[in-house]
Amino acid sequence: MTRHISAGFDLRVPAESLPEDPSLTDQWLVPLNRSRISADAGVWPTPEEISDFYRGDLSAYPLGLLNDPDRLLGALHEHGIATVGFTSVCLTISGETAAALSEDHWADHFAVALREEDLLLRGWRFLGFDVAELNGLCSGLKGCGYKEPLWSQLRARFGGALNDVGLFSDATIASQFAGIRGLEIPSHAPFEVVGVLVHDASKE
Repeated sequence: MTRHISAGFDLRVPAESLPEDPSLTDQWLVPLNRSRISADAGVWPTPEEISDFYRGDLSAYPLGLLNDPDRLLGALHEHGIATVGFTSVCLTISGETAAALSEDHWADHFAVALREEDLLLRGWRFLGFDVAELNGLCSGLKGCGYKEPLWSQLRARFGGALNDVGLFSDATIASQFAGIRGLEIPSHAPFEVVGVLVHDASKE
């Protein structure tokens, strides 16, 4: 089993509060499963002030996100940015991908990484796997759109593997999907398997 570790933390607008967005019509592999939960902030938005905070220093982190939730909340509070009422999100990547990024000058970022099992013990809840371009977190599952006839072909092959929030439950199947989408959309390739977890404050 591939080990996944934290790669970045964010706050997102509660998915259940988001209205239908007609511009996202072609983003759903299974059109009836329109959950906005995604690694991609273009699909599952970050509050504007927090997005602006991150945008000022994107190059400092490999996913554009801090890898320490306490440091993130502290920095936001120092800047007077409200954090109440938003969904805390952790994005994870495989240990192999993290090791490759660590060799590419990101060792300090992953020195504080939490293993998925540690995240679960700390009250984080796993929602599923997205597939995303790490530079910018554009999702190949929900953020790049689909065109026929490949849309129907992908839905027939992978649609049944999506869970109730439209993410993959199995990392191996997600990886297969990522490879196909990378060939289809080389401008965003490679897509990496990215775990999406949210924090359940009641378990603190």
